[in-house]
Amino acid sequence: MAVAMTATDDDDDHSGVGVNISGVAPYRARIAYQPALDGVRALAVVMVLFFHGGVSWMGGGYFGVSVFFTLSGFLITSLLVHEYTDTARIAPGAFYVRRAKRLLPASLVCLSAVSILAASNTWIGATHLKRDLFGGLAQVANWVRLFAGESYIDVQSKTAGLRSPLDHYWSLAIEEQFYWLWPLAFWALARWARRRGISLASVVGVCTLVLAACAPLTSIVWGSDAAYWATPARAGEIMLGAFLAALIAERRIVAPVWMAPIGLMAVIGLGVLLPVASGPAYNGAFPLLALSSAALLLGLQRPGIVRSALGLRPFVALGRVSYGVYLYHLPIYLLLTPTRTGLGGWGLLSVRIASTLVFATASYWLIERPIRRSSWAGIRSAAFAAGASGAVVGLVIAVPVAASSYWGISAAARTEAAIPVGVRVSPLVAVTAHAPVPQPSRAAPSTSPTLTTLPALSRPVRILVVGDSTAEATGHGLVEWAAANPTTAQVTLAISGGCGFVRGGVVASDGKVPFKQNCDLLLDHDLPRDLRDLQPDVVMLLVWARDQAPRKWTSAEGELTPHDSAYLMRLTHDYRTITNEITSTTNARVVWVRPPRGDNYWMNTQSPFTDESAHVIVEGVMRQVVGEFADRAELLDLRAWMEADGIGFDHGARPDGLHLTASASTDVASRWLGPQLVRAAFEDSHRPG
Repeated sequence: MAVAMTATDDDDDHSGVGVNISGVAPYRARIAYQPALDGVRALAVVMVLFFHGGVSWMGGGYFGVSVFFTLSGFLITSLLVHEYTDTARIAPGAFYVRRAKRLLPASLVCLSAVSILAASNTWIGATHLKRDLFGGLAQVANWVRLFAGESYIDVQSKTAGLRSPLDHYWSLAIEEQFYWLWPLAFWALARWARRRGISLASVVGVCTLVLAACAPLTSIVWGSDAAYWATPARAGEIMLGAFLAALIAERRIVAPVWMAPIGLMAVIGLGVLLPVASGPAYNGAFPLLALSSAALLLGLQRPGIVRSALGLRPFVALGRVSYGVYLYHLPIYLLLTPTRTGLGGWGLLSVRIASTLVFATASYWLIERPIRRSSWAGIRSAAFAAGASGAVVGLVIAVPVAASSYWGISAAARTEAAIPVGVRVSPLVAVTAHAPVPQPSRAAPSTSPTLTTLPALSRPVRILVVGDSTAEATGHGLVEWAAANPTTAQVTLAISGGCGFVRGGVVASDGKVPFKQNCDLLLDHDLPRDLRDLQPDVVMLLVWARDQAPRKWTSAEGELTPHDSAYLMRLTHDYRTITNEITSTTNARVVWVRPPRGDNYWMNTQSPFTDESAHVIVEGVMRQVVGEFADRAELLDLRAWMEADGIGFDHGARPDGLHLTASASTDVASRWLGPQLVRAAFEDSHRPG
């Protein structure tokens, strides 16, 4: 069967120039141009654009990256096959120059823009931006993420407002690592096969099977994160395209008429049906899933309605700029947030995609295409690459180190609002009937109490906030509010991320993160010290979902959830214990806070942490314990107030769907939570007995 490949005059993915040796004209590998394969690129990048744009029915849009992998292996190997067939050799140096001219300019522009914008704190929540920039420059972003213990599932559980603008560089790194190794490996395999009279396709096929087997083995041995991010686990998808190219070059395969439509439907179907945070993609099944991409590519080697459709001008145009679209889309998505644009839903996605297309098209015509078509020799290209990369390294070094969380506040506010230690604490009494407190910045919902006045007290109310990162983010607003109202309240935080009030056991999802050890330190050491030294009037207890996480206390019991009686018994005991510890060692009032609902709009999946039935059980235990300590404890329904107010699912106020920003938290504290805690302290101090 004749080879029908995609090759354009200006796209180095589809043509190649060999080195010029001793004045001999350079060799240029050419393969016939098929517009439909640019259409495949367009399809793949649209899947990614929709996926990262939060389109609910494109939960498996990450499969578009796999399509890119298989297509790249197909195109690159086709060029290598033609070069070796025509010259009996491969020119790796020329190959690397072409790759550098094709990929490096736009990548350096992207990394430079991200570095410059970092100076203005544009990338909120990108806590490892400098690391990610160096990983992108060194083409090892996937390994950087993997060795840092990060999970791709966790990355996808973040909204666009909280991600690193370089989260997508992991896939570019895998392709670039393949480009470094494959020309040399192919040359060696081709020479070996020719000397022994063996079909090159069969040799490449064996390599493909070996690498395809690496994916499930990696999942079994090193887990789902390695199965998604490790180069050997993903190389099988690229090699499947390489194997297809070798088969076509040797005319060993002919596509039936139905293969293109079946392959197209399979690719789109996987984009729609694959789950975001679970399923075969995380268990090493990508090489198997990539058979759909291979079927589509093979089917496009003969005329048909799918080839005609994908060869339409809009698809071809998008396919030609698809590298830039993929490269720039995530930084642009993060730049154009709902807060900055005032948009949401399809309106926001449309603006993001349109901006990405404009930027990618400009990059293609002004930067990528001119450099790619230049006649620079290898030495000149290497000098340019080294100089440009060095300049970007300088920018990266200058990137400021981000705060550990987007909800952080100033050290000055913490100091100003902190409860003083070592001072005599007088009784809390009213000195006048009423005194104004900060007016609400907007009307409180009719379903919630509106506290515009409170008694003027003899001293500030001493508030200790205890809990996880949700308590920290919420507590930061209380700190800012207290710093602005020093005669009303003082606030100190006793916080440990991922800490709850259920003790013991092993939570499998913790992995290597020492949540339990840090929580033990907080509850066994820091909290007793703070209760003794700070003498709080109110202790606010808040935890989001840690206390409903599946955990195992004993092997005999196995993993338990709040639905199990043994878990429920421990939950009740531990909630009762911490309430008793506070009330028996201090005069403080215990205020349990019902946490706001976690908004998993960015995942569209259910997990133990978002299991509403488990939340109901935990909240029921809160109410039970509060009832047992009714004279010293109460429950504040922060969730109901926030949902009635409209801030509960405001993505600008809770960018990750869970933690309030510092400004939103201050707003909540000023309008409702702070006055509620002051009221609780005052009413407790005036309660009979």
